[in-house]
Amino acid sequence: MPDLLDDVTAAAGLTVFGAAAVAGGIDTRTPLPDRLPDWSPDYDVVPRVTALRAELRAVGLDRIVLAGGGAPARAAEAITRTLGVPLTVLSGTDPHGAAAAVADRLQRTVVVLTSASATSTALATDSHRRAYLQAFEEHNIHDPGRRFVFVTVPGSPLATTALEMGAQLFLAQPGALSAFSLVPAGLAGADIGDLVEQAFALAEPPRRRSAPAGFALPTAGFTPALPTPRTGDAGPATPGGFGTGVPAAGVFAATGASAAAGPPAAAGASTDFGSSSASGNRAESDAVRFGHPAVALGAALAAAVAGGRDKLALASDGSGIVGLGEWVAELLTAAGSRAVPVVLETPGSWGHEGPDVLSVTTGGALVPGVMPGGGIAPDLAVNGPLGAQLLAWEQALTVAGLVEPATPAASAIPAGSAGPVGSAGPAGFSAAGSAGSARAVTGAGGPAGPGSQEGVLRVLDLGLPPEAPAFVDGAVEVHCSAEFRSAVGATTLIGALDEFARTVPPGGILAVHAHLDPTADAAALALRTGLAGRVVRAVTFAWGGTQVQPGAGVGGGAGTPAASIIQITGAVSADLRVPGRPYTFGDLQAAEAADDRQVLLDRGLPLLRLHLTDRKSGIDQLLAALGG
Repeated sequence: MPDLLDDVTAAAGLTVFGAAAVAGGIDTRTPLPDRLPDWSPDYDVVPRVTALRAELRAVGLDRIVLAGGGAPARAAEAITRTLGVPLTVLSGTDPHGAAAAVADRLQRTVVVLTSASATSTALATDSHRRAYLQAFEEHNIHDPGRRFVFVTVPGSPLATTALEMGAQLFLAQPGALSAFSLVPAGLAGADIGDLVEQAFALAEPPRRRSAPAGFALPTAGFTPALPTPRTGDAGPATPGGFGTGVPAAGVFAATGASAAAGPPAAAGASTDFGSSSASGNRAESDAVRFGHPAVALGAALAAAVAGGRDKLALASDGSGIVGLGEWVAELLTAAGSRAVPVVLETPGSWGHEGPDVLSVTTGGALVPGVMPGGGIAPDLAVNGPLGAQLLAWEQALTVAGLVEPATPAASAIPAGSAGPVGSAGPAGFSAAGSAGSARAVTGAGGPAGPGSQEGVLRVLDLGLPPEAPAFVDGAVEVHCSAEFRSAVGATTLIGALDEFARTVPPGGILAVHAHLDPTADAAALALRTGLAGRVVRAVTFAWGGTQVQPGAGVGGGAGTPAASIIQITGAVSADLRVPGRPYTFGDLQAAEAADDRQVLLDRGLPLLRLHLTDRKSGIDQLLAALGG
């Protein structure tokens, strides 16, 4: 733990512990970007959302449902979960979840629909809109223009639908601090103005400017220049600078006892622990070079992945921020990055350590004397306000070359530079990273990826392929490929699981894709822990149809870790028809799972499907078999 306390980069309440030590493998001559990725807010979002929320609540509309997927939906969940604000999120097509949401407090409900595609609307989003529209009509609620709020990119089909319905329309580009996340979170009751302030405290120089909407915002997006790299300096760390001649008060690299001598950090930062280390000089030199938290974090991530530590174990440290790891995982997985995110239940859960693991904890601001890491000694700890976290992580992943810049302007790199840290090495993208990045914001697969709309529609048109289980054990049907079936002789559920786990090669991952209801079937989340306790490999978990799924072949390029997939499907006890379409939510969910299976098999990935003939009994049986 003393090493973490001696290795600190902080600004505006956001503190990154451990970055200099992890990034020590990056040569001092490695080019760094001279600018952080651009971030300019949608200036009218906060006042518009504030006014709209007041208007809606004045007439008793206080339940917000978000129908949309991808990273923005995960960001909205992180915001509302962290701030304790209720928000119902419908990203997938499970009929039980959709029916329960539509039946819940309909008279008080407003639905926020999101789509980042300029050419199509995700089948799930369109289906949820149709289901709610019919439900409103059946309950004599005839004001759809007030009951729906749309967030999308300019020129999209969803924008046209919004105009036809006379509904509120927000046009934006997707991002954790854009309208895609701020509108649903703000309407649900989150203080999104405070989040934007936290982000600006990290992004802007100390001088404040006049701003609209009653809170301090610069009149144009400010992109800070990074401090000039300094190498070979063993003296005390000094404050970095933004731009030319502008002192960066509150932005500094603190190591050991010099932390106390540095400029005071913004409220909430935990940088003065008064400890020292003989290794302070080296950390100090790197910290000056990586003097902004986002750059420090990005450099550390790039160095770790380039050095073979490509499993990023993400955990909340229990200090106040919830759901951030799920959002970061969505960004990384959808980008097709070589880095494999593993979201842990607690910092000490199975999977937090190993030769190919970089352990990262996240949390709120720490008071002096409170140790980072949530009870373990992680490789990296990132603590601070949620708004600053959201901005810093987006920028850090771009700096590391692990996700694409959000816009062309976000990749301003010096002439002659090799690009972002790690972009020319093993970090960076896999061959299909560009297509995967689109899935991150749309929440739907691309034409060639798992969950592609074309593939799902093809299954709906032709019908589900005939599939017979290899055997049935209690409430679980076990389906496997002919190759796996002939190679093993398992006749029990636990035998099949153990045999299948042996197909994961060293450095690979075992990925669980659960095409179930994230609410009613939430107990399935414990399957990750149960499997991780039996497998000496990284184990990931994702809800099928709601998240881009780790190991789903989104990347598929050289350097992408090999994956073996366990797909879990479940019987539908009460289906819900999609109005105006010749299929039900159950049909749509089954088609998504079938399309995923075919794509995974076409890519040669080992696949074990477990179909639960009774969902609760099947999950209980799986957990019991795994010792949970």
